[in-house]
Amino acid sequence: MTNCERKESQNAYICKREYLGILTFESTDEDQEDRSMQPIYVKLQGTNMNNKLNSMMDHMWDGFYTGQKRMSRFQSVLDGTKGNVYDLSYTGSPAKAQTFVFHSQNKAASATIRIAYPSAVSRNVAKDGAIIEYNMWDEKLRQYGPILQTKCGENRYMGVVNILEFYITSDCELKVTPRDAIQTLVRMEWTLDAFFADGGTTTFMDRVAASLGIHASTIKIVSVYEGSLIVNYEIQSPANDLSDLYAIQEKQKQLYLTNQLNLGAPLLDISTATHTQKGVATDSLNT
Repeated sequence: MTNCERKESQNAYICKREYLGILTFESTDEDQEDRSMQPIYVKLQGTNMNNKLNSMMDHMWDGFYTGQKRMSRFQSVLDGTKGNVYDLSYTGSPAKAQTFVFHSQNKAASATIRIAYPSAVSRNVAKDGAIIEYNMWDEKLRQYGPILQTKCGENRYMGVVNILEFYITSDCELKVTPRDAIQTLVRMEWTLDAFFADGGTTTFMDRVAASLGIHASTIKIVSVYEGSLIVNYEIQSPANDLSDLYAIQEKQKQLYLTNQLNLGAPLLDISTATHTQKGVATDSLNT
């Protein structure tokens, strides 16, 4: 690393940096003091840096180490030079809901954060209580557009590898929470090239929306990949109403079971379930 001096005796580097800051993040789940998700490794892409973080011990009320609890709160020094990307690798299951805040004396400091999740459960990134939608889908890349580091909260989800990326700037607080959504994976007798030649994700969402009688804006593509052709998508309730979401799922299930949902090619496999913010699949269909 430039402007860094290796200190062998300390197993550390002494670095001079203009954009240093502290990233603080923590679980806001109910079991934040009981469930372990550490150690967490923080790696700066393009370097050998891979810091190991452990959670904070709670001394409770009677003195040292009486409660056997650990607050799932973590802090790491980041180099917030424009363009830097950090991978957060959890050795335990990441919390369902987390809060992130980055503080630096240099207000131009920022970073892109990447979290690899063990499952494809959908998540929201919110700032000041407002959800920030994923970047626009890129038909050429066949995934959501890359993080351009334009504004705090810019985010995208990378399907198959199940990585959530978001951009955070100095003094910006972001909340990552699960979405209430119907998640569906369909495998069709089709090729990737034929799928995109037929209109790709836009036509696919229009077909699902027309069949279910919902607006196409409530449908989000998670991933598209070969095998023959697999499309992973989610449906959100337009009114954030769980009963409405269950009704949509029941209709979708009946259309799939009676082979009345035409997606443009013969269906080979279907897997769908409704997920809520509690992380529980309320129903499922596998054919």
